[in-house]
Amino acid sequence: MQGPKHKAEPNTVNSKSGAAPTRDRTAKKIPKKITDTYLHNSGLYYLQRFSASTAHFKSVMMRKVKRSCMAHPDQDFDACRAMVDALTERFEASGLLNDTVYARGMADSLRRRGRSRKAIIAKMTERGLRKDQIEAALESLREESGVAESEAELAAALKFARRKRIGPFRAGEKDPALLRKDLAALARAGFSYDTARKALDFDGEDAF
Repeated sequence: MQGPKHKAEPNTVNSKSGAAPTRDRTAKKIPKKITDTYLHNSGLYYLQRFSASTAHFKSVMMRKVKRSCMAHPDQDFDACRAMVDALTERFEASGLLNDTVYARGMADSLRRRGRSRKAIIAKMTERGLRKDQIEAALESLREESGVAESEAELAAALKFARRKRIGPFRAGEKDPALLRKDLAALARAGFSYDTARKALDFDGEDAF
């Protein structure tokens, strides 16, 4: 005579590995509701990790607002946007957001990495800076360095060429086909034809 049957317990252990099953990592976390405190803490956390222009900071915060309002339809979107505007003003007043300092630092960083003036303007525009802010930052950089714009462009082109190991930094004999390829690479990076030719005409030992 068979004994009483017992209801099978759910399997809480992976039969192959012996490990407990993990939570579904693809499950999306529900955004929090928007409050002044949440935005303030979220904004501080972001600025601790990244530098940002005022416009870029607002766009980051507004993305949070949009996701939150999608998840919580009872929220007033305009009221949430007003909270972002107020937070941005407070951060500007406290110096946490300073477009002049941000633009100057970004221009200097991009120049040191061998970016052309054209590429710098494009990148800074992408980060939410206005044309006048960008021009002021580039002019400040030029005045501080005491180097003419044409010389600064040539120096940046040489840095770019060294990083890409092209032109005077490529080992081996010069080849017309490679020269055309290198000119195209410098043109795509935003350097003028004259600047590119000057950079490629440098001897490797003289180019830094």
